[in-house]
Amino acid sequence: MTGKNKNSTTVNAKRKAVIIVLSLLLLLSGCLKESSLYITEKNGMYTTSFIAMDTVMSVSVISKNAEKELHEAYKRILAYDVAFSAHSQNSEVSKVNNSSGKDIAISDELKEQISTALKVSKMTDGAFDITVFPLMELWGFYDKNHTVPDEASIKDILKLVGYDKIGLEGNMLNLQSGTKIDLGAVTKGFAGQKTAAMLIDSGVKSGMLSLGGNIQLFGLNPDKSVWNIAVQDPKDEHSYIGIIHDTDCSIITSGCYQRYFEKDNKIYHHILNPHTGYPADSGILSVTVVANDGTYADALSTALFVTGLDKAVEIWREYGDFEAIFVTEDKHVYITEGLKDKFTPYSCQDKTDTYLYIYINK
Repeated sequence: MTGKNKNSTTVNAKRKAVIIVLSLLLLLSGCLKESSLYITEKNGMYTTSFIAMDTVMSVSVISKNAEKELHEAYKRILAYDVAFSAHSQNSEVSKVNNSSGKDIAISDELKEQISTALKVSKMTDGAFDITVFPLMELWGFYDKNHTVPDEASIKDILKLVGYDKIGLEGNMLNLQSGTKIDLGAVTKGFAGQKTAAMLIDSGVKSGMLSLGGNIQLFGLNPDKSVWNIAVQDPKDEHSYIGIIHDTDCSIITSGCYQRYFEKDNKIYHHILNPHTGYPADSGILSVTVVANDGTYADALSTALFVTGLDKAVEIWREYGDFEAIFVTEDKHVYITEGLKDKFTPYSCQDKTDTYLYIYINK
């Protein structure tokens, strides 16, 4: 009898979690139904831009029903922002973080993101970890009240950090007491991938989603060739280190130049090493990952930034299901061999801060 009641409770909890997320999606869909987007057109490609997930995003499609498709994409991305932001009080992630941490029924979409995060955590020995939430709070990267914590505070918070403190079985999640999660390093990739899939299912043949440094591509661009995506120079926001030529993939970059603060003439960036509690100091300035799965690429780009070049190359050689470009502090650009015919280095004699380009073989 006890077992039956427990199963019934679990099923009801699962249903409740799904209903919460569906309600958020439906509510937001209704609110946005009458909204208008500014849409531009060039060579048959329609584009709209907007703010979501604390960054500028744009969606471009080649479609006869472009206006409708762009509105749907806009609503879908904003719905993911509402549902999975750790900083939105009513999001599913916030409800998880404010729960007891025991036997939490979660939606399929949250389960998918956490599953991918745990996969990357395991394959990188914890270099990627969604339980860094309290560390990010401690450093002030959420409320922008930046501070350099003392060592004792960091050590205390580290007791709550570690992917081994997450238990996931089906749609049931368990967290160690005091542990909280943040999907900021996976949700943009997830949103790009899922929104692109929605557009393809609705009949859109070609599109590009640029979600704050996360690129999702499918089909061909207006001139019937693959897309050309510039990889930013981490030392110069107005320049780039090369062009990736590809399609039907995710191209996602993580770098120390995006979010940081300066104190006592020292720069502190937002990509924290889960093992030390301090900003990662790996000798890498940026990592660009190219993969089929956007959620995976998003998490992996952060993880490889933390591991450093040597470990990152080991991981690439072991798993072989992604390609990458690494820009290092000593002005080297390392490109994995799968991108050899898909990457054009940027060369300019007027550019004083030049890089040495090196291809990595298996």
